[in-house]
Amino acid sequence: MVLEPPGIIERINQHLPDDIEAFGYVRVTNKFDARKLCDRRRYGYVLPLWALDTSLDRVKVAPGEKVEELVSRFGAILRKYEGTHNFHSFTKNLEYHKPQAKRYILKWDVNTFELNGHTFVKCEVLGQSFLYHQIRKMVGLAVAISRGVAPENCLMTALKSRMKFNVPVAPEFPLYLEECIFNSYNKKWEKDHDVLSRNNYLEKINNFKRNKIDSNIIASEDFHEGILVWIRGTTNDLHHFSEWEEQAKQEKMESRGRKKYKSPEKREREGDEEEGGSDRAVRPKLEVIETTTPAAPAADLVALVPRQVVEAEKGKKVDSDAKPEPNTGDQKGKEVKE
Repeated sequence: MVLEPPGIIERINQHLPDDIEAFGYVRVTNKFDARKLCDRRRYGYVLPLWALDTSLDRVKVAPGEKVEELVSRFGAILRKYEGTHNFHSFTKNLEYHKPQAKRYILKWDVNTFELNGHTFVKCEVLGQSFLYHQIRKMVGLAVAISRGVAPENCLMTALKSRMKFNVPVAPEFPLYLEECIFNSYNKKWEKDHDVLSRNNYLEKINNFKRNKIDSNIIASEDFHEGILVWIRGTTNDLHHFSEWEEQAKQEKMESRGRKKYKSPEKREREGDEEEGGSDRAVRPKLEVIETTTPAAPAADLVALVPRQVVEAEKGKKVDSDAKPEPNTGDQKGKEVKE
């Protein structure tokens, strides 16, 4: 049986549409699961250069020193997301204290390319995993800062504050998944299986992205008009960027106040009196005091110990089934006398 027939990739591509292409294949384990075993993901996002600055001409932007400076500043803004941060404001239905809000961003790359006489910006982000809308919101806030609509401190405020801010969401059509990385899988099975990597086909993949994926995104009717409509709607009146820092400070002060406040029940347990006085009596703390009880007189012990025990201590045989005699006054005196 031929397991690897020659020319299989070419025959597969003959049955695929023009915008889908296979470059190679490797053998994997029987229980391989691409979704569960993927430990890093790389996404791409395409923007027109004019979207980064209000002063640029939407029709055509000539490359030059200003363009390089603008792209460099935009990349610096995006790289502030790198590291582990709380992205609860960059998704929906997730609060600050939830552990799922913590995400680790490894790297942001920003480059430009020319197509049909126009300059475009390609953003690539590498991370372990991403939340719903996270990448689009990261790009959206970075564009707002680059255009001067939002202060630059809004980015770190949104990452550090417990408040949930209204972060702008960039359009979805320029976003696509570029690569799935399987470092842990490759390390575990490197002796028995081929490495799962696109490095052997990187040149072909980059040409395919530029000629098929990026060009199709740019040529779509929604690209320029969709981004223009979104940018016009990203305003301070809608998102209140200028108020974020003050709102974060106010929330921090209120949070400290909540931590210092103690309920009456808690103060009662700690033995503190409530500020301003309270009609409720404060329960004193209970302390365990060890005491030694003095030994009782011998006569009292004899009166308290059952007759069977007293007689057994004297060496007399006592029938355990015998019923004790009625405890009369004479008998008690007799026991004491004995």
